[in-house]
Amino acid sequence: MAGTEHPGVRAARLVGAGLEFVAGAVLVFVMVLTGLDIAGRMFGRPIPGTYEIVSFSGGLVVGLAMPVTSWARGHVFVDLVTASAPLPVARFLHGLTRALAITLFILLAWGLVRMGADLRDAGETTAVLGLAFYPVAWALAGAFLVSCLSLAHDALTWEPRRDD
Repeated sequence: MAGTEHPGVRAARLVGAGLEFVAGAVLVFVMVLTGLDIAGRMFGRPIPGTYEIVSFSGGLVVGLAMPVTSWARGHVFVDLVTASAPLPVARFLHGLTRALAITLFILLAWGLVRMGADLRDAGETTAVLGLAFYPVAWALAGAFLVSCLSLAHDALTWEPRRDD
């Protein structure tokens, strides 16, 4: 069954695609909201809480799009060293950088989960609309964990590009 994707990999890709869809929907919502707020300000009727919503949304758009960006290898990838290194060294370096990135994302996710719990327990909300902060922190933590799956898959399946 060559070319068939492992069900776990397929599920991780689907979750990433779902997060990307949500990120896109949030971005469209923010664009419409901002346009309406600007129009409302022209008539002396701004939309209350626009700044809060746009602030939350910016983090969500970037964070929720991260897993799909990783799957598509849409991030900056500098292969200056690995392109000229012997294949075993290139694979080791690539695996090492992915392991470090996975460790970083796990630590970030753990920190965001703890921060979200602290924000929830403290009852922290935005000033104007009273929106809770913790769901945003938890959503970003989830996106970082999905990114870890992408990085692990990349570490296991990566083949260096050889231009020679």
